[in-house]
Amino acid sequence: MSSTPTSSTPTILLAYVPSATSEAALAFAVDEAELRGARLLVLASETGPDPRKGRAVTDPRPLPERLTETGLEVEIQTVARRDDPADDILDAIEATRPDLVVLGIRRRTPIGKILLGSTSQRVVMESTSPVVLVKPEGFVAPRRP
Repeated sequence: MSSTPTSSTPTILLAYVPSATSEAALAFAVDEAELRGARLLVLASETGPDPRKGRAVTDPRPLPERLTETGLEVEIQTVARRDDPADDILDAIEATRPDLVVLGIRRRTPIGKILLGSTSQRVVMESTSPVVLVKPEGFVAPRRP
């Protein structure tokens, strides 16, 4: 499924782990790659889906099969899970210099942000490439005071 890109082919990097947020980001990245005539570089976690998050993946087919259907030039890089997934994403950005980075985001509680950090926030702040954050379908914004 991987092919050697030409230097003029734009690249979109998608960080993916089976979840509702990543499914929304996947749909956005595929649409954007089609519009731009870009190749899609998918950074996928080698661990299986979290049962609590994986239920949101409504298409049971393996990700490579789903991506082949798009007709896009696609490369999937599987990465080992580290304490901070932002490290993997930022390393991939540094190595590939994508034209766009796409991440799914979810609503987190203030305590969750403090204890676990925020991968998307760190990637946005440290990325040398533009970053698009995609909300999952059905996202409910927190109530404003």
